[in-house]
Order: sequence, then structure tokens, then C-alpha cells
Amino acid sequence: MTFFPIIFERLFFPINKEVYKHIQKILDITGENQKNFNITIRYNQPDLNIEKLQFSMDFDISLDYINEPSAFPNANLLGLSFNQGDTVNSFYVPLKYLLDNRNEEILKNESHYIYSYALHIDKSAKINLVNNTVKVSEDIHQYLYIGITKNSWQKRYSSHCQNMKKNPQRLLSQALNGDFGKIIEKKLVIETAGLTEEEALDIEEREVNARSYKYLFEYGLNMIPGGYAGREMFSNKKAS
Repeated sequence: MTFFPIIFERLFFPINKEVYKHIQKILDITGENQKNFNITIRYNQPDLNIEKLQFSMDFDISLDYINEPSAFPNANLLGLSFNQGDTVNSFYVPLKYLLDNRNEEILKNESHYIYSYALHIDKSAKINLVNNTVKVSEDIHQYLYIGITKNSWQKRYSSHCQNMKKNPQRLLSQALNGDFGKIIEKKLVIETAGLTEEEALDIEEREVNARSYKYLFEYGLNMIPGGYAGREMFSNKKAS
């Protein structure tokens, strides 16, 4: 199995080339016969960000075999995580998209992917005054946003950050801004890649309605339906 960094960077962002070499060494060890495993990269340097990853060499990489794939449906993932302050940033993608250059569609400029972005938020860190009494919730909740993009995550996340200023009323902007509580972890999963725009819109509409539409799910962050239905609603709002 051959790992292709160019596909990883098309989906995510550049990291140090030494990491790519370690990933390839692990794939050489596993061989073609081992079907169920995860590779995890963990950066040890404190207070990193995406831009610094291509320079950081302070990481550990591990291989975890999955003995019962039926109990672990997301086997064969590449995971990467680092701390930015006291918030964990984690990223996951099925390894099948990164191997053997069988995914030419992903490298095309118009190729889209579906992503889920989960924010694990500690509401106990958000202290609210109710009738002049401090009320603290001890629960950590997962807020979920599902989207599509044809850009790398580095560019897409930059767009989300810009929206925090331009559209602070958006639920995702409020969550990223800490309005719902302290963010413990930001978790990105690339779920399906190498899609046409039409394919991506169809999947997004189905997934948003099933998992993250705010009117159906208490911790959903999608404010409009996904896919074509969402685009139609957005167009109608702009026209009104």
C-alpha cells in the first residue's frame, strides 16, 4: 500500500514530510492482508495550530489493530490531533482515500467532500446567572455541523472563522466563539470524498436531516436543510 501525501494535503493541510515517511513505514508493516487498523498521529508540542504543523517534528505515531470490525465500523482511519491552548483539535479520514493513487477524482478542482464537524463543549464552564443564582451544568455535549466543500479544510476552516465576524448570529459561529460553553475538542471527520457537486448535495441533504438540523436535533448546528433544499431556502431568504 502506498500513501499519497498530495491527497492528504488536498483534503486537509500540509504537515511535516517526516510524518508521511512514518505513515508509509507503518503501511509497509501492515501489508495487504491486514484489513482493519487505524493510524494515529499525536503532536506533543503545546499550543499548535494548522500553520505550524508542517514545521513540527514533536509527534508520536501509533498503529492500532481492530480485531472486531463489526464493533468498530470506522476501522482503517488516519487520525491526527494536536492541542491549541487547552482545546484538542482532531482530524479523521478513511485511509482508503489516501492510498495507491486510486482517487484521482479527489485531486480535481471541482471535487467535493462531505465533512462532519463536532464540537465537544463543556457547559459547566459557562456560568449563567438565573434569578441572581449561579447555575452550572456539568454535562459535556457534542454539537454537530455537517457541510460540503471543494476546498481543503485549511481554507474551509478559515471561511468558518471569517463568518464568526461577518455572521455572529449563526449557530456554528456562536459555538466556535464559546457562547455555548468551553470547547474541549474540535473534531473533523471527512466522511465521503471524491464527489461531484450533485452527489455531495444529495448526501449533505440526507445527513443534515438525519443528524444535525437544528429544528430536529437539540445540538444541531445546521440552521438550514442541507443540499438543494438548503440552497433553495437560502435563495428565497435573499430574494425576500
